[in-house]
Amino acid sequence: MSKSLFALIALFLVGCGSGVPTESKVLRSLPPPTLSMAATTQRVVNSSGGRDLEVTALLRNPTKVHIRVVNGPQCSLVVRLSPDPTGEMAGSLDGSMGCPSGLQTIDLAPGDSVVLKRVLASDTLSSFPAGTYGVNVAITTATYVQGAWAGAVVLPL
Repeated sequence: MSKSLFALIALFLVGCGSGVPTESKVLRSLPPPTLSMAATTQRVVNSSGGRDLEVTALLRNPTKVHIRVVNGPQCSLVVRLSPDPTGEMAGSLDGSMGCPSGLQTIDLAPGDSVVLKRVLASDTLSSFPAGTYGVNVAITTATYVQGAWAGAVVLPL
């Protein structure tokens, strides 16, 4: 009886150390869950009668886990305008568009969505030379930076 118990324990210990991935190893090897993200731009009239550019990003969590999105006074929706005479979709996402960790976040539960907006004031836009610009946006989560194309805009508005 004691030999059978010893053999069973030995088999168990060998099985545990056999290199079969544990749940935590599998989870660490999977890519982080990502948000569904769509972005748009529109011209809006400001209080002075000038034209501002409102950039909107719709984020939706299609996963089964909570995703924390950095958003607050220190780092809101990141918007980048790039000269683009074609006005066609182009990727422009890099680490510089990310927010530092430890800032205020929004918790998106599975199935939740949120709209983030940022307004680029007419005085800021007036510093750009006339022409067509591609508009890209980026958000930062706890594990990655994600971007989306928001369209093209012709300046001056």
